[in-house]
Amino acid sequence: MSEDKEKLGELCHVTLCKAENGWKISCSYKTEQTLSQRAGWAPCMPNECKEYIAATKDAVLKRLKEIL
Repeated sequence: MSEDKEKLGELCHVTLCKAENGWKISCSYKTEQTLSQRAGWAPCMPNECKEYIAATKDAVLKRLKEIL
């Protein structure tokens, strides 16, 4: 997240799972609906998901602090 900070919306969910190569952090962000979605022309996609991989518990804590 330290690279380009993009507008993702409001953070909704954070999930932490043990992975083969460390830890997987999944974050869901609530996004605003586009005009097409509000008009019913396009399906609603309420959440955008970002995933991160961290090798150690210290790296997980550091990434969580950046996210929050």
